[in-house]
Amino acid sequence: MSKRQLSFAEIREGVRLALQSVHANKFRSTMTIVGVMIGVGAVILVNTIMDGFNAYAEESIERIGNNIMYVHKWEENTDFDALTEEQRRRKDITMDEAYAIMEMCPLVAAVSPEKRHWNTVARYQGKEIRIPDDFRGCWPNQPLVTNRDVTHGRFFDEGDMRRKAMVCVIGPDIADALFDNRAEAIDKEIKINGWRFEVIGVQEKIKDLFNISENDFIYIPMTTFDRLYPNTKSVYLLCSAVSRQLFGDAMDQVVNALRRVRKVRPEEDNNFGIYTQDGLREEVQDITLKVQLAATAVASAGLMVGVIGVMNIMLVAVTQRTREIGVRKAIGARRKNILFQFLVEAATLTGLGGIIGIVFGALVGLAITAVLDWTYYLSPLWVILAVAVSAGTGIVAGIYPAWRAARVDPIVALRYE
Repeated sequence: MSKRQLSFAEIREGVRLALQSVHANKFRSTMTIVGVMIGVGAVILVNTIMDGFNAYAEESIERIGNNIMYVHKWEENTDFDALTEEQRRRKDITMDEAYAIMEMCPLVAAVSPEKRHWNTVARYQGKEIRIPDDFRGCWPNQPLVTNRDVTHGRFFDEGDMRRKAMVCVIGPDIADALFDNRAEAIDKEIKINGWRFEVIGVQEKIKDLFNISENDFIYIPMTTFDRLYPNTKSVYLLCSAVSRQLFGDAMDQVVNALRRVRKVRPEEDNNFGIYTQDGLREEVQDITLKVQLAATAVASAGLMVGVIGVMNIMLVAVTQRTREIGVRKAIGARRKNILFQFLVEAATLTGLGGIIGIVFGALVGLAITAVLDWTYYLSPLWVILAVAVSAGTGIVAGIYPAWRAARVDPIVALRYE
């Protein structure tokens, strides 16, 4: 018999004995398998959910376009409880910045300034809906910047801007709250904070962005907004680059234009912030990394329990099978054969727990992602790693018991009762 055939026979025999041990010591084996299952299952579950979250986050970020910059008064992640005096005196973003970007930034395809009014109530024939901050004045190119279509009616145009028309484009949630269907909303007159507006368009419905609704807004022409709310000066700016490839250069142009119009000296830091999709992606990656580290800690605890359990089972197995070990040695088995057999048994025990953990984690992950309406993805890499780690755990746990078995004196073992 060749060495390869002998090794295969030893592996098969080790697996068979491991399964017999599981059957003979059900409670003890189950506790061992559960420890490994929890560790592996936690890794598979969390990474399945996080893969779904990453896909959902990427889809959400893609929906707002690949080329968009958000210009704001504050930098991202500003701690408002620790603002310096200089930061507290920082000027708001105004329409001057919007015009400066249009004039000085040839790599910016479009600019969409927005002004917002808070605590808005929209009514139609006894129905109403309250929206905290989504009553906005903007320019007609807003759909171009946000890459969002109007499914019913139209968006307002330059003629509406010149006339300061009392027209509005509403989100699908507003249409659903006030009308029986979205198409019915077109040409209807609704009241917004007591003002009468004609609905000329309903934009398409998109999925929420990180559970923040993107469908409960009302847009009106910027000139109309300025006529109704002349004291609102602060502006939110959305800028789209001409292409993703030139996004970095377009961003540099925007920064230079803003520094000039806001009179920032060369030695001074920017007194404004620019948010991008890349920043959102980094935040998502940071969240994912932290959750995965936490899952690894949980998995390590579960695998530690599994290691201890496997070591105990294998030590008991060595004691119970001392006479068998003596017989095998007496008929020619070497130390490495005994060592190999017990390591295969240990790896089989933890591998069995790993397989159960993979199935458990995958099924629970499938259920959770289905409830959250996220993409389900079970990475083959994590499955392979889970099997390898669970089997490796058994090998590590089985080294000492296998070493003890291999060193048993055959004469003593044959006399063992």
